[in-house]
Amino acid sequence: MIKNVIFDWSGTLSNDLQQVYETVMKVFGHYGVARISLDEFRDSYTLPYMVHARMFGITVKKDEIDAVFASHFRNAGFPRPIPGVENVLEHLKNSGKSMVVFSSHRQNFLEEEELRFFGGSRFFERLFCDVDDKVDKIGEVVDAMRFEPKATILVGDTEHDIAAGHKAGLVTAAVLSGYRSKKHLEDAKPDFIV
Repeated sequence: MIKNVIFDWSGTLSNDLQQVYETVMKVFGHYGVARISLDEFRDSYTLPYMVHARMFGITVKKDEIDAVFASHFRNAGFPRPIPGVENVLEHLKNSGKSMVVFSSHRQNFLEEEELRFFGGSRFFERLFCDVDDKVDKIGEVVDAMRFEPKATILVGDTEHDIAAGHKAGLVTAAVLSGYRSKKHLEDAKPDFIV
C-alpha cells in the first residue's frame, strides 16, 4: 500500500513548460546558441540540466548559468498549477498520505509558486529543491523522510525522475503533463503512466 508520495514540481504539479522554455531560450541567446522550437526543446530536454546545456555547447559553470536563468525566469510569466492537481493533492492529504516535493527548481521560485498555487505549504511535509541530480540524491530524501521504498511512489514527468525512483526501489509514475513525450517516458519503464 502506498503511504508516501514524492512529487517532482515542474511539469508534474506546475504547468511551467512555456516559462522554462522561454527562459532557456534567453539563456541560449546569452551564450550565442540558436533558438530551437518548443518541440525540439521537449525532444532534447534532459536532466541534470547542465547535461542539456552542454548538448548545445554551453560549458560555463553551473553558478553562472543559474544566475542567467534566474535573471530571466519571472520575465517569462508566472506558471499555473497543472489543472486538477489541487484536487488530487487534497484527496491524497485527506487519505493520510505523506507528500514531499523533489525538484531541480530553485527554492525561492518553488516556494513562491507553492504559495500562489496552494496558499502555502498545506500539502507538503518538505520541499527538496535545487537538486542537480535526482538519481544521486533520491536516497537522501527517502532516508530523511524515513520512507519505506515499497510504500512510496515517485511521480514525475522525465526519464530522470523515473530513473531516480528505480534507483531507490520506489514505485514510479510518469505523467504526460510535462516536459517529455509518452515515447520517452515509456522507454524509462515506469510502473504507471498517467
